[in-house]
Amino acid sequence: MATPTELTIAWQRHAARLFSFTAFAGRRMKIGLAEVAALEQLQLAGELSPGALGGLLAMPSASVTALLDRLEGKKMIARRPNPRDRRSVLVSLTPVAMQQASLDLLPVAQAMAASAARMSEAERQLVATYLDNLNHCLERQQAQAQAPVASAVTGATQPV
Repeated sequence: MATPTELTIAWQRHAARLFSFTAFAGRRMKIGLAEVAALEQLQLAGELSPGALGGLLAMPSASVTALLDRLEGKKMIARRPNPRDRRSVLVSLTPVAMQQASLDLLPVAQAMAASAARMSEAERQLVATYLDNLNHCLERQQAQAQAPVASAVTGATQPV
């Protein structure tokens, strides 16, 4: 039985491996980590506005625009007018992105699904709950870290 510390160390090993793998996959696709992260977010969401993507990546608008320009130049994303807001566009993956993902990202996703299929429903639920809790920890930390930056930009002060 793993202690909380052992589970945290196992997560850290996983996170380190994931960063290494993501960097490897990005190099094979000839893109950087931020671009891989954007492709992953688009894979999950289907379509996003640049603003929504920037929120998920914690990137300012100008950086998102430059990132999308790079991905569009590699024909990995497509922009189309947003039918609900004429001032906005929606971004989605292209077949080129999916072909590039088939090098490394899709095979790993398939292996992960196969691994999960070998687990009982109770085991899958336990893992899903743990991963959801980890994601909430990461989201909370990011929000807390960004709060001082946002207040410095707006000039707002926070109570101590």
